[in-house]
Amino acid sequence: MAAPSEGDAASLLPDLPGGPLQAYRARASFCWKELALFLEGEDMLRLKKSIFSALEDDPLFARSRGHELSLEKHRELTFLRCKRVLGRALLRVEDMVRNPLSVLTLITCLGTYDWSLAQKFLLHLLVFGFAIYKSGSERHLEYLPKILSMEIFGCFAVTEVSHGSNAKAIRTTAHYDPATEEFILHSPDFEAAKFWVGNMGKTATHAVVFAQLYTPGGRCHGLHSFLVQIRNPKTLLPMPGVMVGDIGKKLGLNGIDNGFAMFHKVRIPRRALLNQTGDVTPEGTYVTPFKDAKQRFGASLNNLSMGRAIIVAMSVVNLKLAVSIALRFSATRRQFGPTDEEEVPVLEYQTQRWRLLPYLAAVYALDHFSKWLFLNLAEFQQGLMGTDRSTRQAELGREIHALVSGSKPLASWTAQRGIQECREACGGHGYLAVNRLGDLRNENDPNCTYEGDNNVLLQQTSGYLLGLLELRLQGGARLESPLGTVDFLEAYPDILDQRFSCPSVAGCLESSVPLAAYEWLVCYLLRESVQKVNQEKRSGSSDFEARNNSQLKDDAVALVDVIAPPDFILDSPIGRADGELYKNLWTAVLQESKVLERASWWAEFPASKTHVESLKSRL
Repeated sequence: MAAPSEGDAASLLPDLPGGPLQAYRARASFCWKELALFLEGEDMLRLKKSIFSALEDDPLFARSRGHELSLEKHRELTFLRCKRVLGRALLRVEDMVRNPLSVLTLITCLGTYDWSLAQKFLLHLLVFGFAIYKSGSERHLEYLPKILSMEIFGCFAVTEVSHGSNAKAIRTTAHYDPATEEFILHSPDFEAAKFWVGNMGKTATHAVVFAQLYTPGGRCHGLHSFLVQIRNPKTLLPMPGVMVGDIGKKLGLNGIDNGFAMFHKVRIPRRALLNQTGDVTPEGTYVTPFKDAKQRFGASLNNLSMGRAIIVAMSVVNLKLAVSIALRFSATRRQFGPTDEEEVPVLEYQTQRWRLLPYLAAVYALDHFSKWLFLNLAEFQQGLMGTDRSTRQAELGREIHALVSGSKPLASWTAQRGIQECREACGGHGYLAVNRLGDLRNENDPNCTYEGDNNVLLQQTSGYLLGLLELRLQGGARLESPLGTVDFLEAYPDILDQRFSCPSVAGCLESSVPLAAYEWLVCYLLRESVQKVNQEKRSGSSDFEARNNSQLKDDAVALVDVIAPPDFILDSPIGRADGELYKNLWTAVLQESKVLERASWWAEFPASKTHVESLKSRL
């Protein structure tokens, strides 16, 4: 790559204001503009500049300081801003196809400003819209222009009240009726209600709904996705048989209307099935291009891998913002010094650098990795949409699934710890809401749980590695993966025989030293895990029991009973002493949500117009 010229950098990145930070900038060993140009590239820097300028110059995006918006007003403003972003066409579809990183740049730029806006835009256009484009067929293409114009507004409904990580156990059903060529969508009880679905609470008119598909005779073909209208676009009132509502205020991201939905024998046309991975003929025969049911199930949930990869980038942005705030504060906040008359910036103290600089380094490493991961995932998705059914494509899918399952926990947890450290490193000023660190902490928090709980995802990555190791130990084919991330396991026995040695301190700073250490640690942990599981199996435990029997669980509830206050004081529906988890949650949600009422601000729009036309008049 050619070195960026000073002129290119200067034209894309304006000079920063002078002031107390200038002393540190003058001591830097490199030109910050040239490094930014090298890392981002000219095209991405121009896109970032155009996005940030568009937001800053538009009064609709003006920051409101000094007062909190009500929940309704917050959601109204987020919806209007989402509409404005789509209307400005900050990124053309052809640009997205030509350079997938432009998609990631758009999302992260919007999130840098406000994650509620970014997620509303992401869920509608890239999760809902892309699911229809990728999982559907030609008969579903008519919806794409309506998505771009917001004539319809969408959400992605997988999670249920009682099932999130275990998607296979989802209980919403879709029974096919050949007499009418319709599916009958049904939620058997509140535990099967779609829950936590972004955009569903107030604004979504349509949803991609995942349900167990049944054909005549009662045969279940597993989880499939359906395009379902849940509200009337003109009135935003629920469709017949659909109970849909808002789950209420959250710890953060309250510009997003997370909601729930239950379906009571709702009939939808056969063509509503997004049929890329499986279809039903008019007569009721199930057909699929996949011979392996597990492979079909994985393909149907590929959107989750894209979501997890984006969460990696989102977490990196949150850490970038926190580190930027904390280090600029540390470079200007003066405390103590060599004399009573001279105070020095707290950045000069080793303890402050030990606290913050590792997270600054993590930002650069994770930022590079997240872009690499997203590009490889985009390549994989393009292969899926084509006709590539090669062995390499299948292996690439497994490797990417393991990578996103491991990197989402790494990035989100690193960001969460880093943001907290940055908050504490800024002292009392970090606790002041106006300085944003509290918002960053709360808005990064759900990255650790949605699109897959971090601890569960790590088990999927470890399962992938344990499976590869089993093949290696059985003397199978050479261990190679399409992206080369696990090729080191080929040398598994030799790595475990290695002992750490480094002749000098300078030698320890070579990148190969920590890499070798991590490779050894992975091999060691894999060996210990295999030995522990095998020991449990030899004692008669099943695979499931073998993975869980090593933890102090039987006394946990009784120990909690000792320390827990009465329910009135504890004040948590999911933590009540009666253990009626879903019953208590349902009662609480009903108290929070006016189920059959549309958003109060929607009443301002004329009922005779579509919501798109109404919004145009307001904008």
